[in-house]
Amino acid sequence: MKPNSGWLYTMLIITGLSTILVTTNFSCHSVTQERKVTVLPSELPVVIRKAVEQAFPEGQIMAIQKEVEGEDPGQYDVEVHSYGKDYEIEISPGGKVIEIEEKTPAAETAGAEEGRKWTDSFSLENCTFSSTGRNRFFILEPGYQLVLESSEEKVVITVLSETKKIGNIETRIVEEREEENGELKEVSRNFFAICKEHGDIFYFGEEVDDYKNGKIVGHSGAWRADEKDSKAGIIMPGTVLLGARHYQEISPKAMDRAEVISDDVTMKTPAGTFKNCIRVEETSGIDPDEKCYKTYAPGVGLIQDEDLLLTGYNRPIK
Repeated sequence: MKPNSGWLYTMLIITGLSTILVTTNFSCHSVTQERKVTVLPSELPVVIRKAVEQAFPEGQIMAIQKEVEGEDPGQYDVEVHSYGKDYEIEISPGGKVIEIEEKTPAAETAGAEEGRKWTDSFSLENCTFSSTGRNRFFILEPGYQLVLESSEEKVVITVLSETKKIGNIETRIVEEREEENGELKEVSRNFFAICKEHGDIFYFGEEVDDYKNGKIVGHSGAWRADEKDSKAGIIMPGTVLLGARHYQEISPKAMDRAEVISDDVTMKTPAGTFKNCIRVEETSGIDPDEKCYKTYAPGVGLIQDEDLLLTGYNRPIK
């Protein structure tokens, strides 16, 4: 008997659709979106730390991320600085080194640094400044306070009700008190103002008192934007762009600068877990070996500074 051609055609269509559905379902399940969280050196498991130390006995851990979702959940990506070079180590949850990659090969370092541009001109004349305000990652409102702590240090950052004129700009004073092992180490009074047009928060200088045994012994790092060869930098831009680089302070005494290296960080702190954070790498235009990492949370501000983690914060005075 000759098969019905319509029946064959129908079966072919059904078979084809089934194949497409199976293939699509397989593809959807095989692709897992990668998600990583930042880990502090103090939280690094012993087995992972030993792996790093074996690979780089004299290395300094600069940044750590742990994969929580993706192809390799539990894997650690550790950035290490050793003998003037930066490396990334991939380590399994069990402490096995999977891969070591040099981030800045010696042959490319010189050329790369020569082409590395940092924004140092900000057109302040086009800004209307205010001593009170906020952007997504920095709050400049009187009464707002952040407390960050590690096993040995404590830093309390408070937006004061006081202001100070730097040149013709009225700035807000933000006090930063740093303790080490319960003893006062430093008190700085930092001068900030926000550009109303763009939301950029500018840094106009700081007064610093260094303490030892309860007495002032120095004023390291103090500077003002209205001094000779000095000008304001940006502490936090109103619009954060991944990879953007800018000077935070420009002075013969201080040339700190910042680069946004991540904009999707999730970080757990004693004060809570924060998502959609930015991670900033800070370096110095004076000391090439100076480098540190900070994390800022939206609507909160600084939540991590090296080993220091946010332990508490309050709302501004209304």
